[in-house]
Amino acid sequence: MTFKSVFLAGLLLTLGACTIPLERPTFTAPQTGLGASALLSELTRVAALSPEQRRRELAGLEGERRLDDARRFQLAALLEREDSVEALERGLKSLSAITDFDARAQPLAELMKKSLKARLELKQQTARAQELQEKLDQIKALEKSLQQRNTPDKTP
Repeated sequence: MTFKSVFLAGLLLTLGACTIPLERPTFTAPQTGLGASALLSELTRVAALSPEQRRRELAGLEGERRLDDARRFQLAALLEREDSVEALERGLKSLSAITDFDARAQPLAELMKKSLKARLELKQQTARAQELQEKLDQIKALEKSLQQRNTPDKTP
């Protein structure tokens, strides 16, 4: 009897392993805000665009009256690729207007804000350095002309 019961238990276990388990409904919390994976995929997509494609998308987004948070992030990502101070400021403003970030996406948004601020500050410092260099060149030219005036003319 023990052999039959062991054989029957083994057979039932083997057959039980072959059955398909019942699907249980899984509870997923509703996604509120922009997810980190969505933000990363948008950044990757924008990075792969050509300059002409970026300009077309930027023009399309600027033409819209109201932008949702996803569109604001897309606008900020497109503006980040531009090289002007105004574009960086607009991108930072657009990114700051987004309030509904996912908890995992918040560090990415903060990092992007810091990057935009740093690039904006770098542009401003570069412009200031260029302005100071031009003033220095003007002072050097003035000094040189004053030195030439003060030297007596050599007459034979």
